[in-house]
Amino acid sequence: MARQDIFTIIKSKYNIEKEFNKINTLFCTALVVYRNALDFKQIPFTIEDVINENYLLYWKQRGSNLSCQEMRENIGFDTKDYSKDNILKALEYYSNLIYYFELKYKNVNQILYQFYKEYYMLLQNIDILIEHLNYEKFIIAEEEKVLLIPKNPAATAVAEISSEETAFAILKYNHASIKGNLKEKRNLLNTIYLEYETILENPIENYKDFYNKATGLYNNLHIRHDNKTKKNNKNLVLNIDDETLEKWYDELYQ
Repeated sequence: MARQDIFTIIKSKYNIEKEFNKINTLFCTALVVYRNALDFKQIPFTIEDVINENYLLYWKQRGSNLSCQEMRENIGFDTKDYSKDNILKALEYYSNLIYYFELKYKNVNQILYQFYKEYYMLLQNIDILIEHLNYEKFIIAEEEKVLLIPKNPAATAVAEISSEETAFAILKYNHASIKGNLKEKRNLLNTIYLEYETILENPIENYKDFYNKATGLYNNLHIRHDNKTKKNNKNLVLNIDDETLEKWYDELYQ
């Protein structure tokens, strides 16, 4: 049996529950030091402390929350729940606070803040766990928010050669928040269609059947046209329940 190098051994020991606990502990630790410009007193803060004290009021994603703690409670993640859904909720919350903090940090006198080395470890460990779960960060800068979406190599490849609006639609379609939201999925599919309409109208040789089916789904599944309420409508989509229709939308997206 071939000898394993030490780095392979370390990687093989990766434990999601243990790593999630480490991230939770680090995030609740005072990792940011604020240097008072008047008396040079150094005050340690957690990331949530800094957001609460200085920046929460101005965050576009604050909603009506009065504190980070209230936001935590509304999101409803549990640091002792090791289900994938719960871990992703927590990581998305942490990623958003870090992103927003660093966004504001770049716009202030940066000498006011110093960081313990564990701050950078926290950032790296979050990224490692997100990668391990086969997810990736999707930043919407104008909305000051971060989404965690499943890695989809095909979607990423198409997004990279699309317009900004279409790339946004392609990547957002994968986010858990729109599961069951047929209206949002219709809007995203329609955005994608508008950019690639000319390709569907001029199919590549030997792929005509595929293009015809894709165009047919767009035209008949209540995406491009109102197939639900028109008078004397005999479209079969009328008899398709929402759960089945969503499966068709997901198939069309793929």
